[in-house]
Amino acid sequence: MKDIFYQNKYNLTLSILLFVTAFSLPFSSAFNSISFTVLFIYSFVFFKSDLFLNNLTYKKVYVFYILFFLFQVISVYYSSDKTLAFDKITKNVIFFIAPITFINLRNNIDKDKLTFVFFGLLTAVLATLIVAYYYLFKQVFFEDVPYKYFVREKFIENGIYEIHVPYLAMLIVFLIVCSYKISFHSKVGVNRILKFASMSFLSLSLFQLAGMMSIFIFCIFIGTVIFSAKLSKLRKITIILLISSLSIFFLQTLKNSNKVVRDKGSESIVYRIQNIIEVSDPVRKENWRSVVKVISSNLLLGVGVDGGLELLQKERNINSEAYINKHNAHNEILEILLRFGFVGLIIYILILVKLIKKAFLTNNYYFKWALAIFIISGLTESYLQRQIGLMFFVFFSLFFYTFKAGSKQKLNQLKS
Repeated sequence: MKDIFYQNKYNLTLSILLFVTAFSLPFSSAFNSISFTVLFIYSFVFFKSDLFLNNLTYKKVYVFYILFFLFQVISVYYSSDKTLAFDKITKNVIFFIAPITFINLRNNIDKDKLTFVFFGLLTAVLATLIVAYYYLFKQVFFEDVPYKYFVREKFIENGIYEIHVPYLAMLIVFLIVCSYKISFHSKVGVNRILKFASMSFLSLSLFQLAGMMSIFIFCIFIGTVIFSAKLSKLRKITIILLISSLSIFFLQTLKNSNKVVRDKGSESIVYRIQNIIEVSDPVRKENWRSVVKVISSNLLLGVGVDGGLELLQKERNINSEAYINKHNAHNEILEILLRFGFVGLIIYILILVKLIKKAFLTNNYYFKWALAIFIISGLTESYLQRQIGLMFFVFFSLFFYTFKAGSKQKLNQLKS
C-alpha cells in the first residue's frame, strides 16, 4: 500500500513537471532550460540500470540523438567562431540529456502525461494570444490605429514575451491538430464546446500571424479530416471541388489585383501569397544560393556548429536582406548540411527514419502529426537553431517515441 502511495506521488510530480516544461516552451530560453533540467534530474527517480542499458543500443533512437550531439561537439574544433560554437553546444546539450531523460521515463509516459503536456503548451500559447489580442483591440478602439497593421510581428510584439512568428505559428497548428483528437472534458457536450472554441480561436490566430507554412499544414490537416470523415465519396469530392474552385478564384483575384504596400512585419497572408505569386520569394532564393555555395566547399563535415556566417556573408550581395540580417540557411536540411556536412545529415536522417517508423508502427496520431509539422515547416526555416524549435522537436519526438498506449503498442515497441 505504501509503495502504491509513493508511486502515485512520483507520477503526480512527473505530470506537473511535464506540464511546466511544455508550458515553458514558448517562453524565454532560460525558463525552458531550467524546466527541462529539473525534469532531467527528476527522471532519475525512475532510473533502472537494466532498462537504461537495454535502450542504449543501436536499435533505439536515443543513441542517435546522443551521437548527433557528440558530432556537434567535435565540430567545435573546426568552427571559425569558437565562442559562438560553444554557445550553440550549450543550447544543443538537449540532444544529450533528453534521450537520457526519456529512457528513465520509458515506463511512465502514458495518456495521462500526454494530457498534462498538451494543456501545458495550450495554456502558454492561449495566454500569449489573449494578451496580444488585448493590446490589439486596445490600440484599434482607443488609439485609432488601423486593424490591418496588426498581423505577423505587429500582432504579437505586445504579447507576454518576444517570439519569432513562424515558431509560434508552428506551435498553434500543432495544438489545432491535437485539439481535434484530445479530450477536454469527460462530458460529451462540454467537450465539443471546448474543443470547438479552442480550435476556432487558434485557427483565427494562425491567420492573424500569417505563417505561410503553418497555414499550408493547416490546409493539409483540413483536407485529411475531410477525406477521413464518414461521408459519401460524392460529398467528399463535392467539398474538395468547392474548396479548390474557391482557392483558384481567390489566387487569381490576388494575381490580378493591385498590391497594397505594407510595412515590414505587418504583411497579411493575402499580401504574402500575392507577393509570392508575383516575385516568387527572391529573398530565400538568394539566401539558399549563398548557402549551397558554402556547402559545396565543405561537403563532408560542414563548416562547424557555429554556422559559418563569415563564409556565407562573402557569398551574399551586401544590399541583400540575407546579408543585412545575417540569415541562417532557412531550411533544416541545408542548415544541417552547412554545419555538419553529409556525416551530420546522415545521423539526422537516421533519427527521422527511426521516429517515422515508430510513429507508423504504433499508429500514433499525435506522433505522426508532430513529425509532419516539423518536417514540412523545416522547408523554409531552420527550426533547430532557436530554442523553441529545438525543444519542440527533441521534447515531442522523444515524448511520443517513449509513449505507452497499451499492449499492442508494447509489442510494436519491441519490433522497433
